[in-house]
Amino acid sequence: MAVTTLTVERQAKLDLQQKKRPVRRDSGYQSPDDSPLLTVQLNDGNEIPQIALGVYKAPNGQETEDAVIAALDTGYRHIDSAARYANEEACGRALKKWLQKTGTPRNEVFVTTKLWDEDHGYEATLNALCDSLRKFQLDYFDLYLLHSPSDDKEKRHQSWRVLETAQKLGKVRSIGVSNFGASHLDELLAETSVVPAVNQIEVHPFCQRQDLVNKCRSHGIVIEAYSPLARGNKLEDARVLRIAERNGRTPAQILINWNAARGNVVLPKSLTTHRIKSNMESMDFKLSAEDMAEIDALGAENYVTGSLHRSED
Repeated sequence: MAVTTLTVERQAKLDLQQKKRPVRRDSGYQSPDDSPLLTVQLNDGNEIPQIALGVYKAPNGQETEDAVIAALDTGYRHIDSAARYANEEACGRALKKWLQKTGTPRNEVFVTTKLWDEDHGYEATLNALCDSLRKFQLDYFDLYLLHSPSDDKEKRHQSWRVLETAQKLGKVRSIGVSNFGASHLDELLAETSVVPAVNQIEVHPFCQRQDLVNKCRSHGIVIEAYSPLARGNKLEDARVLRIAERNGRTPAQILINWNAARGNVVLPKSLTTHRIKSNMESMDFKLSAEDMAEIDALGAENYVTGSLHRSED
């Protein structure tokens, strides 16, 4: 019985590996391929889909379930939630329904959630991870993050040790951080041999944080860009509108494409089906070098929207 199970698991893994899915193996500065299923390779060997449905501030009910199912139907294979968002149950219900409806294997959908600050510390982190797995109705997460460095360095490092153990036990496949500045990364890297796979931070053309991005890349840490649309506050910017018109695209698609072109994982949030679809279509065109240079020039503004921006960089 054990041999048969192992054979089935190996065949399923082989089938997945043989799927035609382009992989970006660097964090370089280039436009994405035409496929919306582009993935980025993490420093632990796992792959992460480059565009995700973000569910920040989404309710823990039917609206979010419908959005997650719409995203999966559209072609998203990455859902990004967090304990702090208080909608893990809705995301889990939607994922379970969709997997059952379509017969899609669980390992074809990448699920991320995060540990909130109040649960830092060894015992608290263990309990919080188990609680999130229960809410999602899952056996493992593809990615589990420290949502923020918080203020207690010792508890932060205790939590990281739990994440390392959970990864070894298969409860999480990749581990990473969020809202970490350079000093937080330096402190963590001095304490551990397990380098975070990602750092999820606010990045968009008006807040590029290039020094921090470069530091992460020097350690093989992939950038996950939240608030890629600057929370909608820059969609009417005349410079973005001009580039959008030139490319026959929406301003949102221009902002998302720019982030993906830099090798970042992009986390646009929407609960509206047509916007979810439009965001996915951000991945199927290429900006010119001139467009990219024009958008790069917007970074001098350093427009920060995130309340969790805890570091100078």
